[in-house]
Amino acid sequence: MDSTFLGVMAGLGLKFSGERNPKGQATLELLNPSERVSDMLDNLGILHLFKIVRGPVPEPNGMNRLEQPAATPDKKEVSRTCLEAHRLLMEINPDNIPKFKDVTRFLEEDLKKQG
Repeated sequence: MDSTFLGVMAGLGLKFSGERNPKGQATLELLNPSERVSDMLDNLGILHLFKIVRGPVPEPNGMNRLEQPAATPDKKEVSRTCLEAHRLLMEINPDNIPKFKDVTRFLEEDLKKQG
């Protein structure tokens, strides 16, 4: 799990907590995240966006797998997603700015080169 993935997860956490719960409480549940993952979420200041659930894995009764076509994003789309994820992490928690300012600057320059 890297910072881009965590930034995307944070975006989902913000979206669902705002849309589904007017009080802004976390509605995305993480089932039995490892200590490392919990620490990363906490260190980035986004742990509050998720409800941590500990316990046995529930049976998937009534759930159906949705087949999705394989994603084949181009380099520009990947760079844009990475940039948005890191910007969001910095917006949510200003303590993340020193961690990701160089990454965002690199991604911005890379996107400009790609046109």
